[in-house]
Amino acid sequence: MATLDELHEVLSGMMAHIASGAENTGKSTLAQHLSEIDRMKAELDDQPPMLLHYLDKRSYAKALEFLEGRDETTEPGCGG
Repeated sequence: MATLDELHEVLSGMMAHIASGAENTGKSTLAQHLSEIDRMKAELDDQPPMLLHYLDKRSYAKALEFLEGRDETTEPGCGG
């Protein structure tokens, strides 16, 4: 069962990977990060609707902000 702390760690790692401009070499690839996030999302139960919305829409930067308390949105506002 995935925890929010584990999800935060994977999202942070992916954002660092992207920011570094690293190629898909070394310890992890972007595809590995995405696969791990998808796996964790499937394991999350009873989480805030906004977090699940961000993960569904692949808005990973917003999901990370939400987990860090920098996003106070409580309900999805988009129509799709």
